[in-house]
Amino acid sequence: MPVNRERFLNDFLELVRIPSPSGKEGKVAQAVKAKIEVIGLTVEVEEDDAGKAFGGEQGNLIVKVQGNVNGVEPLFFNAHLDTVVPCENVNPIIEDDKVRSDGKTILGADNKAGVCVLLEFLRVLKEDGIKHGPIEIVFTVAEEVGLLGAKNLDYSRINSKFGFVLDSGPPINKVIVQAPSQKNLRAVVKGKAAHAGVSPERGINAIQLAARAIAAMRLGRIDQETTANIGIIRGGLATNIVPEEVQIWGEARSHDLKKLEAQIAHMVSLLETEAQKGGGKAEVEVTESYRSFKITEDDPPSQLIKSALAKMGLEPQWEITGGGSDANIFNEHGIKCLLICCGEESPHSPENERLDIPSALQSVDLLVKIIASVSQ
Repeated sequence: MPVNRERFLNDFLELVRIPSPSGKEGKVAQAVKAKIEVIGLTVEVEEDDAGKAFGGEQGNLIVKVQGNVNGVEPLFFNAHLDTVVPCENVNPIIEDDKVRSDGKTILGADNKAGVCVLLEFLRVLKEDGIKHGPIEIVFTVAEEVGLLGAKNLDYSRINSKFGFVLDSGPPINKVIVQAPSQKNLRAVVKGKAAHAGVSPERGINAIQLAARAIAAMRLGRIDQETTANIGIIRGGLATNIVPEEVQIWGEARSHDLKKLEAQIAHMVSLLETEAQKGGGKAEVEVTESYRSFKITEDDPPSQLIKSALAKMGLEPQWEITGGGSDANIFNEHGIKCLLICCGEESPHSPENERLDIPSALQSVDLLVKIIASVSQ
């Protein structure tokens, strides 16, 4: 049977109406679990304890589909259950081959489009009696706030060595094979409080110290492999108080680890030296968010998707991204994963986010062809 557009859309419209901000994915997880259990495949649906690691209400859903052919390695798929905010009272509107929100909230195609592609994929496997090996699907939580579900996944339950993350946009043949490493920076710049009108000379303005450091930083596009940003700055209590403290959050990303280390060191050094020169001090903490990955054209997932796309009359469009995803974490844990299309467009934007329906349906067809290729 062909992919069922109406059924796919019904799933999508239902799930985007269920609020699932990061850490509060319980209701949407239960809805997904219920849909899987009535498909009729021989399947186990488990929940790990990932949510407990960061105070979330829900762990990752681990779905294991029993294969009906022997001697085939398990294949891994992923989509994430959480969305960015605002995600309350989503009002999805269908316009021709697109779905959008009413502009008051995000739509949630990132990543409920991926979730629904996987649900329809499982239904097609059952209805068409497609021969396949074991399948492992992980629906992660808290992807949008630091890939926390993937970081805390119980990897002892996963046997797959390669697979696909459905968290990218059209065209269907766009395949992301490389992503950068990211490190985060948090700094507290400390000065000295004083009355701004009576005795400003007794104070040390922490905001001014931070501003001097930031103004001297290399930020934005550093080179083709490296970016850096200061995204948040908070400080001060009132206009008549010389601010004693300011907090700063930033990041750097690069496909080259040496460049990443150099950029972070540059940012830390400026914060520390500019604060010291002005009579204050800076306390800087650097943490690793995720590591880079690079999948070659000879790796199994690349070969599989190339074969599947060929059956659709397409060639893969290999791409490099500047963003991170659960794929970074899976690759770090030895599961070679590519990022592929699920039909989401312009995520995180209430005005522009869309689901491209034809691309999403093509994604289902692509997964069917992938599983058929690996099971031959």
